This record gives sequence, structure tokens and C-alpha cells, in this order.
Amino acid sequence: MLKPLTLLALAGVSAYAGTASADLAGVWTGTLGKSAITACFNAAPNSNGSYYYQRFVTPIQLTQAQVGAPWAEDGQTGFWQLDAPRGDRLGGTWSKAPGGAPLPLALTRTSTEGCGGDAYNAPLEAVPPPIKVEKKIFGTHHYQRRTQGAQVSLRLEGDGPALKNINRQLELLAISPEGQEEFFSERREYLGRNGSAHTSEISVEPQYWSSQWITVRFYRWTAGMGRNGISWGLHSWNLKTGERVDPWTWVGGRQQWHDAYSGQVKLAPGFATWLERQTTKDADCPAVSSYSSYDLSFNTQGLQLSTPAYGDGCDNELSFTWKQLAPVLSAQGKAALPSLQLP
Repeated sequence: MLKPLTLLALAGVSAYAGTASADLAGVWTGTLGKSAITACFNAAPNSNGSYYYQRFVTPIQLTQAQVGAPWAEDGQTGFWQLDAPRGDRLGGTWSKAPGGAPLPLALTRTSTEGCGGDAYNAPLEAVPPPIKVEKKIFGTHHYQRRTQGAQVSLRLEGDGPALKNINRQLELLAISPEGQEEFFSERREYLGRNGSAHTSEISVEPQYWSSQWITVRFYRWTAGMGRNGISWGLHSWNLKTGERVDPWTWVGGRQQWHDAYSGQVKLAPGFATWLERQTTKDADCPAVSSYSSYDLSFNTQGLQLSTPAYGDGCDNELSFTWKQLAPVLSAQGKAALPSLQLP
């Protein structure tokens, strides 16, 4: 039988385990070694937090496997061993690896808000997100991709008024004040949820690039939305003129864009009728001409058309040669055809 003193000791351990996150909850400022930092911890039942160096303001997630274990940085880049808080004072050590050479942590609680509140996020949002520039190659073509928060744009390498015009349009498609506001809002949500700086996945990449034409794919997967949060848009330019071109006009239609990542299409009646004749309708699937959004891409051989993939067995992946399309090509399509067939 346990002695009364042992029972009391175990009760104390249990009470600390249940209140450890609550004891840490809030925003703390101070030093890690000689560096000024701001840290935050979310209230129980979460065992997570975040911190940033005040000169870098890039949040780093903190998680704890169990009470008493070190707090691990995202990517296992560092480990925090914290003492029990003494009111609004918190001490401990940081090390690059468990048991490694320690640096002292000395923090003072400045707010009881969690990681999603103003106290932690206002300094993050007071400066523009960091800019990342990558040099990339598509086949033999060189370009740069520039990422700043929710703004992702391409810059094609080369001289001439046509390329300069395309680069201006690519930048305009990427710039959205609303997008940056959503970026901050998403980051706040996930910092408050699990201490991570998770935001929507956004990518912008060339999909097709010939001597005459380029098609760029803008892709977005909205954070927390699952499959329904995925959207993308294909945007094409004539490399000789710098003019943005809608391939749907080549078959009498038109793409209506909501933003760079999503839009809708209303098929030209003649093309819709022709399209239905090219396919065999499945009784359990909608007609291929009944969708509101499609991917329409092209190359030297012809057009490729697809409908959204929902995993219901009704996906359409169709290819048509320029010869097959001859009966439904519009005046714009016939005028563009010679350059479309050039490599």
C-alpha cells in the first residue's frame, strides 16, 4: 500500500501534468543566449508553441512529446528544456541537440494571449514577408520564381518589349493585397492551432514553352480545405507579341477569370455539340459539355482538354489534333494555327 506522502507526491505530479500548458500559455519576450526572441505557448490541451528571433521575425514551431520532455523545434534544429514558470518569469536552456552545449533562456510573460493573437503576430505583420528568389530552367528556357508570402510570380529571362510585357502581366497576376491579408490570417490560425506557420500552398510554374508560346500554371491549395481547396488556372502568352491569349477563343469560347487560380468557361454552342460527338456518354456521368470549368492546353500537335478530377470515375482526358479541330476552329484559331505548329 502506498504511504500518504507518496500519494500526495503523485497527485502533485498529476496536477502539474494537467496544468503545464496553462502555466506556459501566453507570449514571452527575452533572450536565447545573447539573441532577443519572442516566444508563445498555446493553452492546454495543446502542447505546442512558436518563437522567432526579433531580428529575423520568422516563426519556428515548438512541440513537446510529453510533459517534462524537451520542446523540439520544427526540423529538430534545436531543443528547449524549460524550468517551471515562476509567475511571469521563465528560465531554461536551448541546445542544438539533446544533451548538447546549452545556451540560457530568460523570458518574461508580456501577454496571456496564445500564438494566434496580436501580441505575437503584430511584429510579424509589421514587416513584409521575406522574399525568396529561385533560378529555374524549363527545357532550355531560363526564368526566376519570386515568392513573398502569398505572392508568387515568374520573371522570364531575356530582352525585348514582348518579354517585358509578359513579365509585367505575370507580376500583376501575382500581386493581391487581399492575398497577403489571407496569408497573415491563415498563419495566425495555424499558429493558434498548433504553433506552425502553415499557409496555403501556392506554386506558379511554366507548363508549356515553345519558340512562339508559353503557358503558365497558377496553382493554389487553400490551407485546411482538403480537395475542395484546390484550384488552378492556365494562362498563355504569345512570346513574339507579348500578348496574353485565351485558347478558348480558338474554338469560339471564352475563359472568365475570378482570379489567377480559378475561373469558368461557357462553351461555344458549335464546339459543345462537336465535343459531345467525339465522346461516348456514360449513363452515370455528366455530359462532357456540361462542366463549368476545364483545363485547355495546347502544343504543336493539337489541344488537350480535361475536366476536374473528383475521383468518381467521370474524369475526361481528351486530345484532339489540329486536323481534327479544323471544322470548329474560329477565325482567331485559324490565324494562330501556323505559329501553334512551330516547335
